[in-house]
Amino acid sequence: MKLGKRAAALALGALLAVSMTACGNGANKEESADQIKAAMEKINAVESMDATMYMEMDMSVMGQSIETDTKMDMSCFNDPVKLKADMTMSMGSLGSVSMSIYADATDGDYTIYMFDGSSWTTQAADASQLEQYDAQQSMDLYLSSGAEYAHAGTEDINGSTADKYTGIIRGDALAEVMKASGATSSMETTMGMVLEDLYSDLGDMPITVWIDQATGYPVRYYMDMTGVMQSMMKKALAGVEGGDSLTMDKVEITMDCSNFNNVADFEIPAEALAA
Repeated sequence: MKLGKRAAALALGALLAVSMTACGNGANKEESADQIKAAMEKINAVESMDATMYMEMDMSVMGQSIETDTKMDMSCFNDPVKLKADMTMSMGSLGSVSMSIYADATDGDYTIYMFDGSSWTTQAADASQLEQYDAQQSMDLYLSSGAEYAHAGTEDINGSTADKYTGIIRGDALAEVMKASGATSSMETTMGMVLEDLYSDLGDMPITVWIDQATGYPVRYYMDMTGVMQSMMKKALAGVEGGDSLTMDKVEITMDCSNFNNVADFEIPAEALAA
């Protein structure tokens, strides 16, 4: 497969992944771990929430820069399961792509509805396939996958005072994070690769979490995935002519969460249900 096609496929996979250096003394880490655990309990009890995810991905291919900004607005209900996500991916001079995604569950069977701007498509799914669009599941996964959290001060997050915690996601947990992000399934489908080989020796990835002081809810997380994605890209393009000319310059994800248990209800469009 030529470098161009392979790089494009991997870039698309990374963009779906949408889908924390530790410091401080032992007492700080123990107290931080308790705060993170309490935040996880809060997020697991949530019945609905809104979230906005931002991802910036910059790469260089043969000396040329490709800069991509992605924004995804999500609303999630848990009982019964109902999700919606509106995504816009801006690629500078290459234009932009928008997509709307809905999902629901009936008797344990999940369905995803997608609108690409011109037509609707539907597909059956299992719970794991919804994780990349489910803000609650994403937050729970990343909180639980992190380790060595330490308090790093307070900051204003969307008008509220929040405690900032830094930590790391280690290699074994990191593989699960990448699988759940949706990036790897896209890469596997497009590339026909054995992706388990890409998960080895990924190292650690920093994560930062902000917990609202007044409510105890986690209101933001941030991950710098640059090193991890560069490692995976390097392995994927090994042996491909010109593969070493592609570098991941920046892959950063931020997700803000809000409206806990107070999400405005929505209906799945009739056109989607009829597709």
